[in-house]
Amino acid sequence: MSIVSPLAGKHVVVIGGTSGIGLAIAEHALAAGARVTAASRNPGRTAGTVPSGIATEQADITSAASIESLLERVGTFDHLAISAGTTALGTVRELDSGAARAFMDTKFWGAYEGVRAAADRIAKDGSIVLIGGIASRKHGPGRPTMAAINAALEAFGKANAVDLAPVRVNVIAPGLVETPAFADVPEDVRRRLMTQYVASVPVARVGLPEDIASAAVFLMSNGYATGSVVDVDGGVQLT
Repeated sequence: MSIVSPLAGKHVVVIGGTSGIGLAIAEHALAAGARVTAASRNPGRTAGTVPSGIATEQADITSAASIESLLERVGTFDHLAISAGTTALGTVRELDSGAARAFMDTKFWGAYEGVRAAADRIAKDGSIVLIGGIASRKHGPGRPTMAAINAALEAFGKANAVDLAPVRVNVIAPGLVETPAFADVPEDVRRRLMTQYVASVPVARVGLPEDIASAAVFLMSNGYATGSVVDVDGGVQLT
């Protein structure tokens, strides 16, 4: 007996979908039979890495008008995943409020604009998946901004699971994942973070974008999952 994927024939939109975790989500959704649109600020820059079956669009996650325009262009859609934001490292001594606010503008307020624009456009039996991070609850040095942003996303996701029902809203909280988001982190800092993480977690490795993508496809596919925060962190909370 053949089993048809719940995503077969569905339209999945991924904001931040041309690199890193977002690209992996787009690829996994495509493999599950979905029609996929991947949007980013500069899709042409990474066009060579996006499979030919994925449509690309330009959108600026920090601009409400840009996100509204994106969702108007793509037409009807069933699932939305939002994976955007850089790694906000630095203590309050090192990051002034302007720098911290820029990270918040991208990852939290960007998700806010995406959910707001989708609220009256997404299919009623569809879902929204937000990508947060385990820094919300597993605190480490130099991550207060990351902790605040990711905690805000978790609360935002749960609240919208109530407000937007029957549309389902879930959040994934990854641990340390090797993605282009670390491109702006000094190499010595990046290497130290990776080494420390590998040594401390039960799975003895950092995460891959594919690890997070499989969780996103599960949340899109499972019609009984909403208001969830799914930790995909290699077991870091056990340490």
